[in-house]
Amino acid sequence: NGGITFKATANFDSAAAKRKFSGAIHKAQIKLDAQVSTDSNYYCPLKTGTLQKSGIINTVLGSGLVVWKTPYARAQYYGVNFDRSKDPNPNACAKWFEAAKARKVKQWEKLVNDTVKNS
Repeated sequence: NGGITFKATANFDSAAAKRKFSGAIHKAQIKLDAQVSTDSNYYCPLKTGTLQKSGIINTVLGSGLVVWKTPYARAQYYGVNFDRSKDPNPNACAKWFEAAKARKVKQWEKLVNDTVKNS
């Protein structure tokens, strides 16, 4: 009936593609972890700087976990005994990750998408 058929074949190295994609995802995770830490620390209390530094020291870039680890980190995060008026960081607030996420999540998504796309 006048139809036409084409056969298309392609050689695809799935192992190489998985390696490249996995590498791109890991690279994006490293960048995201670093940016989340930076953006969150913008809102993190700064009384002595130890809490903010703990978020840098205890975070393993690429792990997907940003960790603030001091004896008082949990209490500060949930606002227990936190007096914003006495903190030298004018942006300091409880739930500093949530504050950063609310303002930066679209930029974080773009960072990840651009990193994967350009890898």
